[in-house]
Amino acid sequence: MPRFVKYLKKAFLQHWNVLALAAGTALGFVSGHPDVVLPLVAAGELIYLTGLTTHPRFQSAVDAEEHKLTRAQTSEETSKKAEAILTSLGRRDREKYDKLRTLCGELRRISQGFREQAETGAMEDMRTSNINRLLWIYLKLLYSKNALEQFFATIDQDEISETHDRARERLEAMGPAQEQDTPEVAKRRKTLQDTLTTTEARLANYERAKQKHEFFELELDRVYSTIAGLGEMSISRQDPEFITQEVDSVSVSVQQTEKAMGELEMLTGLTSGQEETPPALLDQQTTPGADS
Repeated sequence: MPRFVKYLKKAFLQHWNVLALAAGTALGFVSGHPDVVLPLVAAGELIYLTGLTTHPRFQSAVDAEEHKLTRAQTSEETSKKAEAILTSLGRRDREKYDKLRTLCGELRRISQGFREQAETGAMEDMRTSNINRLLWIYLKLLYSKNALEQFFATIDQDEISETHDRARERLEAMGPAQEQDTPEVAKRRKTLQDTLTTTEARLANYERAKQKHEFFELELDRVYSTIAGLGEMSISRQDPEFITQEVDSVSVSVQQTEKAMGELEMLTGLTSGQEETPPALLDQQTTPGADS
């Protein structure tokens, strides 16, 4: 029912339908026979609305327009997020990103240069969208790496290890639990056991974060090298379809990377999802300044 109401509303608000309905109503009153004309106008409107709202092509057009609007809104949201991320990057990471964006722009230029004007359009939009997606993934990787580095700065691994070792040694010195243990001894034992469990969890979490950080650094190098290689190979091969296929292949290969970034949502605020509309990073003329 909600979908039918959507189509009905869109059909009714078509400007020529509103004009025709208004003209028919006015004609009914001007003619002096509204009791005859108005029912005919209403019947015609009902036939029109029923026919148009149930037509597959009309429904497809409405759905496409709605999808385009949703993508535009999502792209605007991610564009604001991209600006915030760029502002937060240090100088070195910003320089790496800007260099990669230049390479991606060269990829698009090369791809466009070998095609006739008639071949541009939807296919060109798809190619640009894929390149934008790679840039967006790279930018999120930089941000995720930096977020982990900030997390490491707040953690003193040696202190946690020392606390863990002291608790373990004291617990071992107490020996196994005995029936004759006093309530005070039992409380100390439980406190030490809780400390041991907590510090073990913190150390394990720290180790997982280190592994993710290393993985992100490797992925940053891989994505950068792959895009740079695409630019070099596309010049020699002069094959725009090769660019499209390789960019698509890289986009698919980073799905696990996006999943790993999504697991840090509580830390970074970034979510994973293949349906996310990437911002138009290739079309940015300038990027916000970064602190040194």
